Amino acid sequence: MKKNLEITPKSSAPLIKKRREQRTQMQMELACLAPFLSEWFWQNEEMKNAKPYQDKDFLIYRWKKGRYKMLGGPGYGYGELQKKMDKEMDGILTRLKEDMPFLPEKHFYAFSYFAAGFDNKLVAHLADLPTTKDATMLKSRLKDAFLKLSSPNKFEYLELLPQRQLPIWQRNAIFA
Repeated sequence: MKKNLEITPKSSAPLIKKRREQRTQMQMELACLAPFLSEWFWQNEEMKNAKPYQDKDFLIYRWKKGRYKMLGGPGYGYGELQKKMDKEMDGILTRLKEDMPFLPEKHFYAFSYFAAGFDNKLVAHLADLPTTKDATMLKSRLKDAFLKLSSPNKFEYLELLPQRQLPIWQRNAIFA
């Protein structure tokens, strides 16, 4: 007959510490969703039958207000995304503006969206680009512009632009 191991707070301390770290990381990653989810709930549940809040333009205004507060955008300034990125990455966006003062504001914000891991379709929407293909081309032009920079930061900028990888079977076929 097996003896049941007694679980004590001391024996499970490493696991508890790991779970606390994981919970904190999840909260940090999902915190930006809270305003969007709150707005969605407000519009779709709390106010769906309230006559004063049926004006479509007013509801769009509320969505945009939340979007620009969290994600920033051309003409609206930094959002929480850019503030956090600049703070946690040792002023990378400030350095980018110094290294490339000629970079259009739309391209600057698109870079921050790419760096955050947004896909081309979402970047196109957020940066007011006409199509997803335009976002793809913009990413390519940004890479080319970074390679031409004489700044010591150019490889840091390049690292933040995600690379599209081929499936493993195609990579193996190419390098076989």
